[in-house]
Amino acid sequence: MSQTLILLLTALITSILSGALGMGGGILLFAVMAQYFPLQILVPLHGLIQLGSNTSRVIYSYKSVNRGLTLQFALGALFGAALGSQFVIQVPENFYKIGLGFFILIITFLNLPKPKKKFFLKWPILGSIATFLSLFVGATGPLLAPYYLSEKLKRETLVATKAACQIFIHLLKVITFFLLGFVVSPHLLLLSGMLIMVFIGNYLGKIILHRISEKSFVWLFKVLIILLSLRMIFQGFSNIFAK
Repeated sequence: MSQTLILLLTALITSILSGALGMGGGILLFAVMAQYFPLQILVPLHGLIQLGSNTSRVIYSYKSVNRGLTLQFALGALFGAALGSQFVIQVPENFYKIGLGFFILIITFLNLPKPKKKFFLKWPILGSIATFLSLFVGATGPLLAPYYLSEKLKRETLVATKAACQIFIHLLKVITFFLLGFVVSPHLLLLSGMLIMVFIGNYLGKIILHRISEKSFVWLFKVLIILLSLRMIFQGFSNIFAK
């Protein structure tokens, strides 16, 4: 199977996952694309695809977006992008994965550090942190997932609002990489094909979303958080011990 076909099918499948559950697709797509592109191309190219994917998700469900939360997030994202663009170092990926994986599990399932609905500047802070990290490690969706869950949003609102916030992350990330010299023209044909796939995938995911109950959605959302967290922890330790 050719590289192009693999990437097109991956874009379709992962966008169906994200369209139905609001996350998971981006980080899985990042993992597959990492097999074919160096990091300096991978991060902005993945960002462009995710920008299209999240935009399509919002188009399909724009009435469900929590605009107040999204605006707060966007203001923080601007600060995170401005700060991150000043750094030339790369976050140590293996330790990032291990730490982030454990952190996500803790805030998802332990009562004491559980993210509260009303801590001061919650969404601007999260927007800033997630956007800053996205410039170095690509996909940060699982970091934010427990905080959306703690808001007790309905499933359509959670998926649509998370997508709206992710638009700002990926838009600012892409702009930053363009300013730093990223050239997209050699990848335009592949990018166009993958964007078509994610638009189709998100539409199919939206259909699935409306066919599952609130209780099932929350359960599946938590299961996906666990799997993605454990995957990051496993990858981090595996890469460290492999050296």
